[in-house]
Amino acid sequence: MSQPRTAARVPTLSTVLDVIRERVTVSRVELVEATGLTAATITHAIRELIDVGFVHEVGTAASSGGTPRRLLELEPTACYTVGIQLDRFTATGVVVDLAGHVVARSSMAGAQEREPADVLAFVAEHVNDLLTTAAIPKSKVLGVGVATYGPQDREAGVLLTAQPTASWLEFPLAETLSEALGVPVLIENDATAAAIGEEGLGGSRSSFATVYMAGGIGAGVVLGGQPYRGATSNGVELGHISIDAFGPACSCGNRGCVENIAGPTAVVLKARNTPGLADRLRLRGDTVADFERIARGAKAGDPDALRILEESADVLATATVSLVNLFDVARVVIAGAAFATAGPMYRDAAQAAVDRSAFMRFAHPVVVQLSDHVSDAAAIGGAVMVLRRLFEARPAGSGALVVP
Repeated sequence: MSQPRTAARVPTLSTVLDVIRERVTVSRVELVEATGLTAATITHAIRELIDVGFVHEVGTAASSGGTPRRLLELEPTACYTVGIQLDRFTATGVVVDLAGHVVARSSMAGAQEREPADVLAFVAEHVNDLLTTAAIPKSKVLGVGVATYGPQDREAGVLLTAQPTASWLEFPLAETLSEALGVPVLIENDATAAAIGEEGLGGSRSSFATVYMAGGIGAGVVLGGQPYRGATSNGVELGHISIDAFGPACSCGNRGCVENIAGPTAVVLKARNTPGLADRLRLRGDTVADFERIARGAKAGDPDALRILEESADVLATATVSLVNLFDVARVVIAGAAFATAGPMYRDAAQAAVDRSAFMRFAHPVVVQLSDHVSDAAAIGGAVMVLRRLFEARPAGSGALVVP
């Protein structure tokens, strides 16, 4: 069945929202010019977005002749989405409005060795506290996006790994949290979520990669404005690419994996095995917090801390070259809590490596940059994912957009 002419296609709505978000105030004529869509298509899209309260008219532009152009703006408070970044070591929650602004944020303890039911009850409590603090009624929340590690089954809302404890394997993560909060819950790979957060709703049609490091190492790739998912949405596991066939054994079954050599756990272990360094930096046994202390020590000029981080950055830079070679992207974004202080060092190492070794460097430059939301990228991506899914799940030919 073909889609009625009165209904805008899903990518169109995403594209229009992104342009309005970027330009703040815009006319329909400017939307036609910015998107390349027809005037009729823009008219249908705006009608749908006004009907659900996402967009409103705010007056007219000055005219030099002819009919004045009516101006449009987003209604940021029309709806909100929640993003949660969760792994063994760290967790962050954000509430994001329709304009993409973070209106509330909270850091919380990671999963550690706790059972999933306990962790999710804790997360639900934090989400409710966030919404209460921001004075946002639950009725305006479209859903929650949980950015977490893999492998995972996104559609079933479960993890396919017995980490950090055996009971996490196939535990109904999304269903349990949804029941606790009373709103829909989706899960996503954390590195892919970070890339989605950089891309937004998908209107720009850009292609780039995200190198993500929090408790572990991962990567996300966006091609033509859409996240690359592979066969089961568990692709681009940068942390489990072997760069040393004779290196240390990894829990994944491989040897010499990037994460085992250059990830936060490996960096902290090297620091603890360096005489005097653990005492100088006051390392306390919390992997992510200790990694941050090492980064601060390196920034302050501690030679041992600097050496250990430079070794890690060089290994991750080598892996980044492989990522660029595989997907032929022209931009790489560095994101994740582990880069809060160390980000510039890793960015510079990756930039030097792709400038020196990327196969397509003679065809086009490759830019490596830090995310504007380096520590919160995955959580923001989780929130953005909920709004993307609203459009993606809308059946073709269903007519008007319906907001849950």
